[in-house]
Amino acid sequence: MSMCRVWYYKWVNADTESEIFKQLYGSIVAKKGRILPDYDDVRYNGSLMLGNSHIITGDNIALPQNYKHVGGYHIKDTVEPLPQHLKEIFDNSSNGVIYFSLGSNLKSSALPESIKRELINMFSELKETVIWKFEKFMPDLPKNVHIIKWVSQQSVLAHPNCKLFITHGGLLSKLEALHAGKPIIGVPFFADQYINVNRAVAKGFGKRVNFGTNIAHDLRIAIKEILENQSYQQRAKELSKIFHDRTLPPGKELVYWIEHVIRTNGAPHMRSTALNFRWYQKLYLDLLFVIVIVILLLFIVSKHVTAMVRKEFRSKQKTK
Repeated sequence: MSMCRVWYYKWVNADTESEIFKQLYGSIVAKKGRILPDYDDVRYNGSLMLGNSHIITGDNIALPQNYKHVGGYHIKDTVEPLPQHLKEIFDNSSNGVIYFSLGSNLKSSALPESIKRELINMFSELKETVIWKFEKFMPDLPKNVHIIKWVSQQSVLAHPNCKLFITHGGLLSKLEALHAGKPIIGVPFFADQYINVNRAVAKGFGKRVNFGTNIAHDLRIAIKEILENQSYQQRAKELSKIFHDRTLPPGKELVYWIEHVIRTNGAPHMRSTALNFRWYQKLYLDLLFVIVIVILLLFIVSKHVTAMVRKEFRSKQKTK
C-alpha cells in the first residue's frame, strides 16, 4: 500500500516537479550555452547521495554503493568550552545535570502556561540540576532549575556531569546525543521526530513521552526509569563507540567521496545496476510473461493430448 502511495504521489506531482526544475536550472544551463535535459533523465542520473545518517541510527537496509553515510558531519572536532557561569553549575552539580531543549524551531516559551508551571514544579522535586533552553526570562525558579536562552548543545552533552538529554527528537540532536554517548527522552512534535525517537527507543538508549496535559507526570516516570536503570546509560555508550569507530571522520569522508566522484567523471561504477533496466524488467514482468506463456502452452498441449486419448479410447469402445 505504501509503495502504491509513492507511485501515486510521483504521478500526481510529476508536472509540478518538472516545472520547478526548469525554473531553478533553466537559466543557469542556458548561460552556459547548453540545453536543459529532461527532468526524468536528470533525477535518475545522480552520481552520489550523502545521507546525514549512520547504520546505528536506524535499520540496516540495503543501499546502493553511491549512498554514503556521513551522519554527524556537522559535529565539531573540538568541544567548545562552556560559559564560565554554566561550567560552574555543571561542575558543582553533585547529582548530575538533565538538559532539556526543544531545538531551534520549537520554542519552550510557547508552551501553554499551565504545562510550563507543571514542568517547573516537577523539575523542582528532582535531586538533579535541570538546564532548560528557554527563550524568555522566567521568575521564581527553583534552585535546581536554570534557564538559558542559547548554548552550544555539543558542549553541554560532552560534559561528564550531563546524565540525560530531554529532546524534541530532531535528527541532529539525536546524532549529537549518540556522539556524546548520552541517553535521551524524546518528546516528538512533528515530521521525522516521531521515527527518530521510536528508533532510539528500539535501540535501547531512549524513552518516548508524548506531549499533552500529562507530560509532567509522564516525564517524571521516564526520568526515573532512565536514571535508575543503568542499561540506558550503558547502551548509549556502546552505540557511541560504534558511532566513533570509522575509517574517517564524517566530515572528511564527505569531502573524500565528492572528490572521488570528480576524479572518476561522475563515478558511474557506483551507480545501481537497476538503472540499466526498464521498469517491467525490474518488476520481473518479462519473466512472469514467459512463465505464463509456458504454463498456457503446457495447458493447451495437455488438453489436446487428453482429447486425443479420449477420442482413441471411445473409438476402441465402439469397435468392441
